[in-house]
Amino acid sequence: MTKRAVAAAVLLAGLASPLPATAGGPEPLEKARYAAEHTSFEGVLEVRWRDRDQMRSERLHVEAGGGSLIVRGANLVMARPQFGRLLSHGGGGWEEMWLPSMAPAARPDGVRKYRTTPAVDGPAVAGRPTRVVEVHRGATLLERLYLDTETNLLLERDQYDPNGQVVRQLAFESLAIDPTAPPPSLPKSAAKHAPKRVDADRVAAPDALADGYERIGIYRSAEVLQVLYSDGLYDLSVFEQDGRLRRSDLPPAAEQVAVGDAPGWRYAWPGGQLVVWAAGGKVFTAVSDAPVDQVLTAVRSLRPAPSRELSLLGKIRRACEALMEPLS
Repeated sequence: MTKRAVAAAVLLAGLASPLPATAGGPEPLEKARYAAEHTSFEGVLEVRWRDRDQMRSERLHVEAGGGSLIVRGANLVMARPQFGRLLSHGGGGWEEMWLPSMAPAARPDGVRKYRTTPAVDGPAVAGRPTRVVEVHRGATLLERLYLDTETNLLLERDQYDPNGQVVRQLAFESLAIDPTAPPPSLPKSAAKHAPKRVDADRVAAPDALADGYERIGIYRSAEVLQVLYSDGLYDLSVFEQDGRLRRSDLPPAAEQVAVGDAPGWRYAWPGGQLVVWAAGGKVFTAVSDAPVDQVLTAVRSLRPAPSRELSLLGKIRRACEALMEPLS
């Protein structure tokens, strides 16, 4: 998967989720999710993110209509009500990323952890007037959201570090809204693979992680197990599969971090943060758009897996090669 495809997948999750909006998240983001599902538009989106001392960027072409959305780059990523989230590698077959029937449980009440400011008039984004909302945790600014005044579409989302510097930004460079536009026409074929829901009593996945992250779903695709957590604003996916992790398997551009007694490696990518580590014959990968301190606090609260099965983290070959290889 290229960086464009990764960023596209993040767009589906953050700007235009094909899943029903769930109560509990900050109201501006819930309105933006609803608008993305009910507005027909076409535009160019720039994704910028800080990778240690460098700012990197990618541009994506986005098209939406009839509740469906497609992001075009080197690969295609699509969200359609009847298909879920799909990924096509370089013109090959479609691979299921998410099914509509697998919508997670309601997210926790993010209002307990975060505070949003009243909307005020903001600058134009992609030539359209905006209303600006800020998301704070205590006295710290985490995000600044630029919502289209007419539709509530999320035109720009800026994320900040504790020093007030932008670390990640998704912003439309151009946008055309057309209520009469038909939905994107692809795909016409079924997906190759589809994840399946896993009952919570069949795996040893914690109900909650530190810093307010509650479990809202467990899924399996082939040998990879995923546990999805949320704090009401940010989602955190933790993957697991059998295997060993060698430093030579990983791209060099990484910051070494400690995860319990194990060494881990953190990567900045278009979607936010990715942390990889190994323990007990398992390889773990955590992926989230949350601030890095929250991601590390959450994953460090994981306990060693029982020998039979854990259910949390991710396949290094798929998670690393699919998500991290573009970062090297």
